[in-house]
Amino acid sequence: MRMIRLIAWREYMENVKTKGFWITIMIFPLIFAVMYFLQTALQNATPTRFYILIDQSGQYEQAVATAIDREHQRRILQEFVAYLLDNRKDSDLELTAANANDAASQFVDDVDADEVAALDEWLDSGGLNFALVVASPYLEADAPPFEQPDYQFIEADLPPEVDARGTPQEIVAALRPYLNGEREVTAEGESDTLFALILIPEEVDRDISRPGTLPQGNDANPGIQYWARNLTDSRLPDAIGNSINSEIREREYENLGVNTQLIRNVQRTRLPVSQLDPNAEEGEEAVSMADTFRQFAPIGFVYLMFISLMVNVQALLNNTIEEKSNRIIEVLLASVTSDELMMGKLVGIGMAGLTTIGAWLLSFYFFILLYDSTQTELISQILEVILSSDLIPWFVFYYFAGYALYSGIFLAIGSLCDTIKEAQALMMPMMMVQIIPIAMMVFVVMDPNNSIVRAMSWFPLFTPYLMMNRAAADPPLVDIIGTTGLLVASIVFVLWASGKVFKLGVLRTGQPPKLLELFRMMRTRP
Repeated sequence: MRMIRLIAWREYMENVKTKGFWITIMIFPLIFAVMYFLQTALQNATPTRFYILIDQSGQYEQAVATAIDREHQRRILQEFVAYLLDNRKDSDLELTAANANDAASQFVDDVDADEVAALDEWLDSGGLNFALVVASPYLEADAPPFEQPDYQFIEADLPPEVDARGTPQEIVAALRPYLNGEREVTAEGESDTLFALILIPEEVDRDISRPGTLPQGNDANPGIQYWARNLTDSRLPDAIGNSINSEIREREYENLGVNTQLIRNVQRTRLPVSQLDPNAEEGEEAVSMADTFRQFAPIGFVYLMFISLMVNVQALLNNTIEEKSNRIIEVLLASVTSDELMMGKLVGIGMAGLTTIGAWLLSFYFFILLYDSTQTELISQILEVILSSDLIPWFVFYYFAGYALYSGIFLAIGSLCDTIKEAQALMMPMMMVQIIPIAMMVFVVMDPNNSIVRAMSWFPLFTPYLMMNRAAADPPLVDIIGTTGLLVASIVFVLWASGKVFKLGVLRTGQPPKLLELFRMMRTRP
């Protein structure tokens, strides 16, 4: 036992003293921080985009303007909610959907529950000015003034050579250089490339689809024509389509003699759905956002487990191959047995893995502590919910179980190979095996007790990942006990078999043995 402890400490110190170890550790939180700041910067750095509207029908120009203004008001609403959360007097918001102890909380909850209905109420009540009056009693005394976002879509001037009364084909042909970025349009004294052309043909009403009838138009491009190179940003065409269709329905209501205001009021009417947990104690059945976070938390644990295990077993593999190729392992085996060397390596690299997880969590904690914002406040609350749940013991057990299982396999692979290139062919199947439960994570959370998921949980190589993924759903006791027993038995067998392979292969040189040769080696006594 003393020799195992000495070898483990040597392996641990050999890893943590290298620059590569700490670079590998810091890459993960660094990537997270960069992605966080980039996402925030990209959200705030969307440029102003110019569009041209040609409405030959003369009916929908106002509907398009309403759609663009509504999209702008939606952005103001979203940023005002973030501003309110950042600057309210009591920033300790409960993670529930129904606790609204003041007008500010009620406002935030309404937006979270139904943004469309909240936007309608926002516009009807007077928009930003009314919201500032309502929210002012709940803002901190030193809160900065709210800054409105700029308009993202501005109508450009029609180039003089374009005839708005021409055919759609002629208009598109004249504006194609502007759409392709070869020429620039002007708007409010500025010039830029044309983001989109909204072309509404004169006979567009022939393409209206009504129940029981077929559209009368025969055009190749029916309805409203939206021309743009950027097809991934669908906000503008979606907003325009919704607004014009709403205008068409308004006219249909008027033609049928229906009171449109009554229809609008009916459409805003909604009934909340209370999600209740039958396993909760009486009086605490309401499912909060904390419960929802807890249900999806295993996905984060599985990702953390997968990344950490891959880093650790790769380090174990590389360490073994390096010592074998440098013949350092021969010197070590002159002083200790192969079993002591193997167990020392497993424990030492495992300690390095725990250091990796600890460093990640510590850096994550300092990031939340130093960068205070609405998003990080939500992340800290989620982290608090997860750490206070019963998922931590599950993670600790399945992390160590997964490490023992996979490290034994990778250690055996490393003992049979002289170079990393040789090991890649043997380790690739094991990598593919781990990809399968990772690819199933979202489906497992949605239906954790599915018969296929339950059956796959009994496969020992999948057990750490799938059972960790099912942990928040209280899997059946027979699955917990059965898979745990099978997993422990598999770990014992793998470590025993790995010990045999390590003992026979660590001093072996040349090409890795074939599978049948490996079985014959394991059956012979050293």
